[in-house]
Amino acid sequence: MSDLQLLPARERAQPGESLRSLIRRHALAMGYDRTSQLLSVAGVSFPPHLDHLSRGPPLNALSILFDQDGDQLLDLTVHHFAQRLMLVPLGETHLDVCDSKTTLRFFTSATTHVCPLCLAEPPAFERLLWSFRGLPICTRHGCVLIEACPYCSERLRANQLDMARCHRGCDLISSVHRIKNGEMLSALGNLEMAVLQNRPLTSELPNAAGFWWLERLASAAIRTPTWLSRVRETHELPASISDEGVAWISASLMLQSWPTEMNRFLDVFQTVAKRSTLSTGVGRSFGLLLRDAQHLEKFGFSVPAHALREYLTTHFTLGHLNRKVHLFRDGRARHAGFQNRPWLTLTEAGKRLHLRHGAIAELVNRGVLEGQLHPAGQRGRSIGLISRDSVDRLAREQKTAICANDTAKRLGISRHRILELIHLGVLRNAVRTKAGWTVPCEEVERLATLYRQLPAVSSDRRAWTSTRDATRAYGQQGLTLVRIIAAVQAGQLAARRDPKQPTWRGLFVSRADLRPLIPQVREALDQQSGYPLNRLAKTLIPGRPLKDVVLRKWIEAGLLIGTKRGRVWRVMNDEVEQFRATYCLADELQTTLGIVSTTLNRWINAGRIQPVYARRTHPGAGASVFRRVDVEALRREIAA
Repeated sequence: MSDLQLLPARERAQPGESLRSLIRRHALAMGYDRTSQLLSVAGVSFPPHLDHLSRGPPLNALSILFDQDGDQLLDLTVHHFAQRLMLVPLGETHLDVCDSKTTLRFFTSATTHVCPLCLAEPPAFERLLWSFRGLPICTRHGCVLIEACPYCSERLRANQLDMARCHRGCDLISSVHRIKNGEMLSALGNLEMAVLQNRPLTSELPNAAGFWWLERLASAAIRTPTWLSRVRETHELPASISDEGVAWISASLMLQSWPTEMNRFLDVFQTVAKRSTLSTGVGRSFGLLLRDAQHLEKFGFSVPAHALREYLTTHFTLGHLNRKVHLFRDGRARHAGFQNRPWLTLTEAGKRLHLRHGAIAELVNRGVLEGQLHPAGQRGRSIGLISRDSVDRLAREQKTAICANDTAKRLGISRHRILELIHLGVLRNAVRTKAGWTVPCEEVERLATLYRQLPAVSSDRRAWTSTRDATRAYGQQGLTLVRIIAAVQAGQLAARRDPKQPTWRGLFVSRADLRPLIPQVREALDQQSGYPLNRLAKTLIPGRPLKDVVLRKWIEAGLLIGTKRGRVWRVMNDEVEQFRATYCLADELQTTLGIVSTTLNRWINAGRIQPVYARRTHPGAGASVFRRVDVEALRREIAA
């Protein structure tokens, strides 16, 4: 190395220039065809990416060739930003050289990015900042940095001399895509000033910690395609910006609007499927982000950890918070944070209300309590969080609640009718305790007041009928006293009260309103307890009434699932919908395929389609049944 001679042409570094750009300009001045010819003069081997060069023989050789101080050349590499990017514990001395992890996190190594408008301004040189991953846009000109030719898709090569043109000669300056979003350019401008001039990236964190957390947010955003699409659409980002660039832009926006924008991101990030197949748990919702915040807090920078704790205690409903979570392992204040959160576990809610675990989940499903229930694992278990306010409200109501027998006495109906009112949702805030059902006094008084506010029935009662007569006439259709009370409460049925009877026993209802209500009651009963075959046969196939004996044969063949109660077969509503979605009759098949019955018989004989139930295979069959998937496959075959 002592035999090295100074180069005849020696270029001086421009402000913000990269080492690779300086070597390229020397090669151009010397008349070389490639930068490798100049580097071969040094007599030492160089790393693939010159901007990552550290102290050592290669840097010393360049210092001799260019007649420049080694520290000046080191400032042209990524180590110029070491004090702003290298994370060290609070109070320790900043490092002046980037380690390999920091270099890989913040700087590109395999590709070259350029701003065509900057290269068009003399003197033309590459900026070191163009290799920073967090800046995919030139903030000075507001244009997207280019890594490949937009015309021929040829990637820019690190050893080519003319960076204003691609390897095939296409002009890159004519393919500029400008960005006009002011909010995004402002966020990237703050990021650029923090990198170049060490201005504060955020007021809450020093730059080293801020950049470290910025990279962690970008790493989480790149795993959230839904969020990246939203950022692209909101800020009108072109397709030429890679997903990685969009992730860094979104991370910059999160720091600029801290912590509101990060909270919006966390709402989406926790819905992305993680490695585990289970659906609950903090780690399965946020990946390594919580651990990263804890790591930063151990170094003395607790702002991200505080923001995540506040988000978890307020918004997170997919799992429990305890000392197993990284952010809540140490400190009494942190322990109190998840103890005083607005959500309670099913067990905690059960203890406060003196109810069993399963009763809390039932109250959530009925809408009495506000909360979130999620399956946990693959053994039928569940996990849930209940709103603390709704638990406190129900606890206050239970202090004045009365039992079902007392409720029946106040309303003047039997205890069994009270239970029906509870199951039907009329007495919606009733709770089943160890001592039996209890109903809040407010619910009972509300229903009693509804009866007292009804107009008194007149002496001419021809337009009205008592509930006793109404249930006798339409009881087989599913009309009960409870359904009458529910219809009166919903305003579907006009009612009057007997002035001599202070309870619901004296209720009279309109005959005119009662008749159109019966079909609705019957339909609700059928959906709840199942359709009888004689009624289902008329509506199972729309426009094609059948006989109940046909449905009985389909049940025996396994096409329709029914339940026999006594001597009556009943089919549940979901089974009816499943049959309609799976099977069809010959009439519908012919209409779908546009054929006639003779053609259908010929195709059946030829084996092109076969019914799952027909006269040939089942003697006495009332109708042929076909699978819809077979019909759809034949339709595609005909179309082809």
